[in-house]
Amino acid sequence: MFFTRELLANDAGTGQHWNHLWTNHRTPSELMDQAMLANAGLQANDSLLTRDFWRATDAIILEMRDQETGMEIIQDLLAVQTTLDIGKTVKAYNMVGAIADDVAVSMDGQAPYSFDHTEYDTDGDPIPIITAGYGVNWRYQRGLQTVGIDLARDSQMAKMKEYNKKLVLHALDGNAKIVVDGKASQGLRNHRNTKKFDLGAGGLNINLTTATAAQMIAFFQGSFATTLIANRVDSLDILWVSNEIMTNLSKVYVENGVTVGTVLDYLLRFIRVKSIRATFALTGNEFLGYVRQRSVVSPLIGMTTSVIALPRPMPQSNYNFQIMGAMGMQVTVDGNGMGGVFYGKNFT
Repeated sequence: MFFTRELLANDAGTGQHWNHLWTNHRTPSELMDQAMLANAGLQANDSLLTRDFWRATDAIILEMRDQETGMEIIQDLLAVQTTLDIGKTVKAYNMVGAIADDVAVSMDGQAPYSFDHTEYDTDGDPIPIITAGYGVNWRYQRGLQTVGIDLARDSQMAKMKEYNKKLVLHALDGNAKIVVDGKASQGLRNHRNTKKFDLGAGGLNINLTTATAAQMIAFFQGSFATTLIANRVDSLDILWVSNEIMTNLSKVYVENGVTVGTVLDYLLRFIRVKSIRATFALTGNEFLGYVRQRSVVSPLIGMTTSVIALPRPMPQSNYNFQIMGAMGMQVTVDGNGMGGVFYGKNFT
C-alpha cells in the first residue's frame, strides 16, 4: 500500500504505480505553467511544486505510516500483497469443487473409471478507493515559508494521520456500504472466510488477559489447535494480540520453583504459532492470526498511496492536494471451506 525500495525492486506492478505517480507529479506543474502564461502573459512562478517538494511529500507518507496504530499488521502483509491495475474494482477467484474418486488400480489398465470434471464456485473482494484532501492558501504559504514554516508539509502530516486511521480500519473491518458484483467489502476481523473463535462466556469461556499459563496451554492445544487442524494449518506465521493479553503473556513463569522465562516463552514451545506480537489495534480479549501466504490472505492494491496536486491555473490560486490509494483485503477459502485466517474475541 506504500512505495518502498523493496516493493519497487521486487514487484513490477508497484513499479508501474510509481511511474504513474511521477507522471501525475509532473503534469500539474506543466499545465499550471501553460495556464498562467496564457492568462494575460502572467509569469509562471510555481516554486512550491519542485522535485525536492515531491521527495519530501513522499517521505512524509512513509513517516506518517510508521506512526499509525495497526499499520504494523498491513506492513507485515505487504510481502503477500497483490498489485492490480486501478481499473480492477473486484478481485475474484475460483474455488475448485469435488470430483469423482474412482481411481482404478489394475494390471491391464482396463478397469472402469470416469472422465468427469470438477465444478467451480467463485468468491472475491472489492478494491475501493480511499481519498482525502488538504489545501494551502497561496499567500499564506508564501509568507510562512519566509519564516521557515512549511504549511503544506504540516497540513499533509495532519491529513495523512486521518487517512492512515481509515486505512487501518478498512483493512481490519472493510466497509459495509461497499458491495461490488454481490461481493461485500470486509476486513481481516469480520471477513466471511475468517475463522472465528468466541472467547466469551457463551463460547469457549476463556479470558486470555487473566488466564494462567496452564489455562492458555489448554486452550491453544485444545479448541485452537483443533480448528487449525480442521483447516489443515500446521502453524500460524503470526498471532497478533492486544496489549492486555501481551501483558499477561509477559509475566514470569516458574516451574517447580525454577524461573524458566516468561509465559510467552513457555507457551511458544507447545502451540501452533511461530510468533506472537502485540498491537494497539486490538483491545482486551482479542487476537488475530494468519498464515502469511498469498493463497490465504492478500492486501489487494489497486493504487499505492500517493499525493497529487490539483490544477492551479492562476498565481493567486490556492494549492490543493489529493491523497489517494485503492485497497481491498482478500481472505480466501478452498472448495472445502478451509482457510488460514483466525480471529478471536468475546462474541457472547
